[in-house]
Amino acid sequence: MMVIVVYALAAFGAHLSYVPLLTLLLPRRILAIVPDHAARTTSLVILAGALTASVAHIAAGRISDGWRARHGNRRAPIALGLGLTVLALAGLGFARTPVVVGLTLIGFQASLNLMFAPLGALLVDHFPDGAKGRMAALVNLAMPLAGLGTGVAALGFPRDGPAPFCALAVVVALSVLPLIALWPFAPCLPTVDAAVPIAEPASPTGGARDLVLVALARMLMQSGAAFMGTYFYLFIVRHPWRAGLAPGQSIDGVYGWLVLATTIAALIVTVMAGHWSDRHRRRRAPMMLGAVSGAVALGMLLTGSGWVLLTGYGLFHVALIVYLALDTALVAQILNHAARPGEVLGYINLANTLPSIAVPALVLGLSGGTTEALWPAGFAATALCCVMAGTLVGRIRAVV
Repeated sequence: MMVIVVYALAAFGAHLSYVPLLTLLLPRRILAIVPDHAARTTSLVILAGALTASVAHIAAGRISDGWRARHGNRRAPIALGLGLTVLALAGLGFARTPVVVGLTLIGFQASLNLMFAPLGALLVDHFPDGAKGRMAALVNLAMPLAGLGTGVAALGFPRDGPAPFCALAVVVALSVLPLIALWPFAPCLPTVDAAVPIAEPASPTGGARDLVLVALARMLMQSGAAFMGTYFYLFIVRHPWRAGLAPGQSIDGVYGWLVLATTIAALIVTVMAGHWSDRHRRRRAPMMLGAVSGAVALGMLLTGSGWVLLTGYGLFHVALIVYLALDTALVAQILNHAARPGEVLGYINLANTLPSIAVPALVLGLSGGTTEALWPAGFAATALCCVMAGTLVGRIRAVV
């Protein structure tokens, strides 16, 4: 039980370190120092950070694999990454020029991924296949829970300054330190649960093929997430009647309650899905259901209004969190026999970072700077991405 708690807490701390930062603290800081160029500066800084994260996760995976091969554990990379992440967060609190903010964010992304990559590899190293679904569910619940940290930061620190950055650094440190101190970092080998049915002995070729399918499917689902996360709020601001808002009604209030309700639903459904997938030894079926549900939700956003549109938003995010949780468990199961799972996870992580780079770039290039004509096409395209993701998952053979 202690192992489960400290692992879930550390995952929460890792996600918490960047969610409030990228959604509130960093844009607010840039707005404070360059108000006339805030949008352009924020875009450039976020893009530089995303590119850094893409490369750093792969490098961190290699480093942690090498450390594990020599010392039998991944403690040192996690501890070093945590220390540097805390320093970078504190440094961002005192950064007062765009260049310093950008360089410090690059350092933050490199440090965070030095911690994040080996944390993800622990799921492969220490948990049998029969428990991977439940653990992956708990780990992925850290994402919506970390999103609530943005609201806490906004309420607790309503103005820009060093204090929210430093407070965030302290909470992240307190969340990850128990794992470094208490985790059973004994020399270990990947474990295999013999009760889990596998189509055939995984060959290097078959395993690589399945990992490519998993990565492509995740990239398609994350493309939908990138579009929704970036543009849905702007959509309801421009079209409040579509969300069922009366004239003068607060959009932020409705949006806040919608996020809260969606988070609670995601917590319940994801835990149930992870438990079901472990009990029935099946990963792909609920993942395919999640992908199809995401497509249905986007169809509701495309055609509906009022409660239909708001329900579509909630359904999409619940489906996404369920899909990503079981995707994490499936990847960990495939990597049971991998010699360097941390490095492989680094490459697969590109499926998370590339959509956050590609989607805004495509929107900017195709829309000509206006999103009015892009919303219907965007909802339809991301629904198609979900359907394609479910189809790719159905072609995986190494795991049922």
